[in-house]
Amino acid sequence: MTEAEKYLFDVQGYLVIKGALSTGELAAANAAIDHHAGRIQIRPNDLAHGSATLQGRTGRGDLGGMLTWEKPHCEVYRQMIVHPRLTPYLEELLGPGFRLEGLGIITMEAGAEGFWFHEGGTPFDRSRFYHYHNGRMYCGMTNIAVQLTDVKPGEGGFACLPGSHKANYPCPGEIRLYEAHQERIAQIPAQAGDAILFVECLMHGALPWAGDHQRRSVILRYNSGVVAEGLMGAYTQPPFYAELSEAQQAVISAPRYRHEFPKNREVLDLLAARQAGPSPG
Repeated sequence: MTEAEKYLFDVQGYLVIKGALSTGELAAANAAIDHHAGRIQIRPNDLAHGSATLQGRTGRGDLGGMLTWEKPHCEVYRQMIVHPRLTPYLEELLGPGFRLEGLGIITMEAGAEGFWFHEGGTPFDRSRFYHYHNGRMYCGMTNIAVQLTDVKPGEGGFACLPGSHKANYPCPGEIRLYEAHQERIAQIPAQAGDAILFVECLMHGALPWAGDHQRRSVILRYNSGVVAEGLMGAYTQPPFYAELSEAQQAVISAPRYRHEFPKNREVLDLLAARQAGPSPG
């Protein structure tokens, strides 16, 4: 991450990564959805939580199982989970050995309801947090929303309250329901192929979709390599595990500890001196 990106992520809790997908990857991802469009499940208008400002004529669409789709449709999504444009950001925020917590596709047609604003900096959650210490950011669950269609200003979709990942007080309900202080909520425009990186404890949700085209967003959820929110019992490798690259296998493996070699200059100098042995004389 550049110094500017670190600053913006620290103060906002999110960052837009421009052009995360190539033109070819974007086309392949959309073609795969087109092929499996019959599997999209429309939710029963259950995300607005009764908010008059977030309600819609229809529910959001959810689509999953992309890693198990037949080839070639699964390939672009398998590549996406450890994409070279996205991995450096995850390593900066989560450390080496980060894990994939979840993967899904969100669709919204014109008039689809919004999603009440959830999460936020309080109460503190040991798996969903933001912390700065000794010149580095540390995050709990961290998400990437890869936009497969354009999102223009005012069209709705992903929105958040910038800076709320550092909140010290609980958020009042009328703000979460988008019924008060609406000017504080930021709807994030993006072009197809861009990715929105955000820490889960940033208060976020979605505004009703007003675009005349279908909104398509791939949501990738990650956590530290030692943390798993949904793993219970013994870990079992999925049937397609052997088809994945080593890097892809690593992010869907069981939680494990991975030691980070010290980067402090003084520590490195001390280790080098010890390996060299005592000075002569």
